[in-house]
Order: sequence, then C-alpha cells, then structure tokens
Amino acid sequence: VAYVMFLLQDAKGIGSEEVDALAREPFSWGNSSLWLVIGFVLVAGGAHFAVESASEIARSFGVSEWVIGIVMISLGTSLPELVVSVSAAMKNKVEMAIGNIIGSNLANTTVVLGAAALTMPLEISLAQNAFDIATMVVATLMLVFISANKLYSKPAGISLIIILGLFLNNTLQSMA
Repeated sequence: VAYVMFLLQDAKGIGSEEVDALAREPFSWGNSSLWLVIGFVLVAGGAHFAVESASEIARSFGVSEWVIGIVMISLGTSLPELVVSVSAAMKNKVEMAIGNIIGSNLANTTVVLGAAALTMPLEISLAQNAFDIATMVVATLMLVFISANKLYSKPAGISLIIILGLFLNNTLQSMA
C-alpha cells in the first residue's frame, strides 16, 4: 500500500507532456507479457544466485544452515522495502520511507504470526525474549522520537543500526 501511495505521489512530478507521450504509445499484450516473463525469470535467477552464493560463503565460515536460512529469508523479504525506502529518502520523501518500513514490518509480522498461530498455538516466553522485547521497545521509542521531531540524520540512523546489530547479535547467539 505504501509503495503504491509512493508511486502515486511520485507521479505528480511528471509533466503533462511526458504523460501525453506515454499515453500515445500503443499497448501490446504480447510485448508486455514477454517483459513480465523475462522479469520473473531474471528475479528468480537472481534470487537463486544470491541465496546459493550467500549460503556457500556462510558455509565456508562455518555458519549453520539454520542461521543461513533465517538471515536469507529476512533479507529476502526486507530488501524490496529497503530499496523503496532508500529511493524515497533520496528524493527527500522521508515520511514515505518511514511509513513504508513500518507498514511493511507490521504487515509481515501480523500475517506471519497470524498464519503460524492458526496452524498451532504459539508459546512465547517473556523471560526468554526479554532482551528482544526491550530492544524493540527502545527502537520503537527512538523511531517515534526521531519522526515526531523530524531528526532525520546520520547519527539517528547509525543509532538505529547499532540497535539492529545488538538485536541480531543476540538472536544469532541464542540460536547457536
């Protein structure tokens, strides 16, 4: 939803001459379908190459298959949002970038947890997840503070990345 809103907002910057020129181009189902198939093949091939390459590199460092899988899945699901958010931030549309990240993470978390909870009950130990919960609360409060005061800066970004690093380090250590 955030991505579509971003595209609509971004399209307002297109001049009417450009829109008229685009409207005059004839639409071809065959050509569009061909490009769609080519896009799917390239995305699938690129994803396969990225996963295999990263897995091989991780294996050479002695990283377990479980950790490789978790990291690759999280990167694979987050990279599209990261690209859109970086693009929005570079166009000085920081609120769009933040909205995209928050919306994407909320949707991913609720859909994934909801689907998992439908298949079997989920037991979550507060004691075992205290660090994770505290880290998420701190990151959320920081994000609210940064957004409310429009403090979009490198130190703010670095602070959030440090919190992410602490979270990932704790997660990987608990899985080992």
